[in-house]
Amino acid sequence: MEAAQPTIKFLSDERIQHFYDPDQRSGKEIAMSVGWPGHIAWDIYLFYIPGIEWAEFPPKPVRWMHQVSDGWAKDEHYRTGDDLNYELTNSLKSLLVS
Repeated sequence: MEAAQPTIKFLSDERIQHFYDPDQRSGKEIAMSVGWPGHIAWDIYLFYIPGIEWAEFPPKPVRWMHQVSDGWAKDEHYRTGDDLNYELTNSLKSLLVS
C-alpha cells in the first residue's frame, strides 16, 4: 500500500478509482477479461466505453495495453515509452470523440 501512495497523489483525476486489493482478486478478474486466464493483471491500462457498468465480473475493455514482460502476456498489446504514450493518448481521444 505504501508504494502506491505517490501514484495516488499523481493520478488525482476524480474519474480514477484507487483501491487496495491484497488478495489480487481484481487482477485475476481483469486478466480473465483480456484473455489471460490463470494469471494476474498488473501494469495494465484499460479503456471502457463511457457509462459501462461492471457487474459480477469486469467487462472486456474496448482498448487496452500492458507492460507485462512475462511470456504468457500477449505481445500485441505490449507498449512502453513513446509507443505507450501514443496508445494511451489515442485511446483516450477515441473514447472522448465517440
